[in-house]
Amino acid sequence: MNYYSKIIYLCSLMAMASIAFSQSPAVEISYRYSHPVQTMRSAEPDITNQYMLITDGNNSKFYSPKTEYIDSIESTPEGFEAFNTFKRICYEKKQSDKIPRVDGSFYITKSKKDNKILTYDIASATKFKWEEPMPRIEWLPTDSSTNVIGYECFMATGEYHGRKWTAWFAPEIPVSDGPWKLCGLPGIILKAECDGGQYSFIADGIQQKQYPEYLIFGKENWEPIKREEFWQLRRNCLDNPTRNTGSTGNVIVYNGINYTKYIPREIVDYIETDY
Repeated sequence: MNYYSKIIYLCSLMAMASIAFSQSPAVEISYRYSHPVQTMRSAEPDITNQYMLITDGNNSKFYSPKTEYIDSIESTPEGFEAFNTFKRICYEKKQSDKIPRVDGSFYITKSKKDNKILTYDIASATKFKWEEPMPRIEWLPTDSSTNVIGYECFMATGEYHGRKWTAWFAPEIPVSDGPWKLCGLPGIILKAECDGGQYSFIADGIQQKQYPEYLIFGKENWEPIKREEFWQLRRNCLDNPTRNTGSTGNVIVYNGINYTKYIPREIVDYIETDY
């Protein structure tokens, strides 16, 4: 299949998806999000968080259920105080394993009507949020296909925020959305991986969602910031290790190689590199 045939094929799938989706409910898909966690103390190559995508093709939310559970508790002064009391009791009884833990730091919401993506994430122990236009990824379809959780998925490649992505989408689920900020294909993206494999998403469950909810708990308490400034702040926290107490002399082992204090950007960078 030549380039032009691929484009025509992709357009025909988009047309069919638009017609079929008009009568489809929202879907809820769980993903395993694998990535390096680069902090002052570690940069393990195989960290995995469990994330969920709720989408009806027009609005969506990508989030960690465990993190959302904690944020929902702490979204009111009463809940925040009660949770701190619970944690204190657990520590006193040496039962810290009973304390719920976050499983990922960010939320992503998309709105086709407003043509925007909102990102909520944490840097330097501060909650930040920013807005950006819906992505216009120039996906190039290929001849490859694979099966993901029982759905035939077709492969496409595209570049976004500094990384080249390979995505597998399922036309059988005609929702033009996907994990994280990825979208724009004629079917839900069930698997995606960046070049080098440091960041990847793969679906491991799916169900219909009759009453989708896109609420972000306590979103009014997240401080506004520009996207580039957020990632620069995160990078500066690593590149300037003396800002962090006890970081002097820290050694990080990544892929069998020792690094002092932090890992250079050219070795491990964030999911967005164009900052």
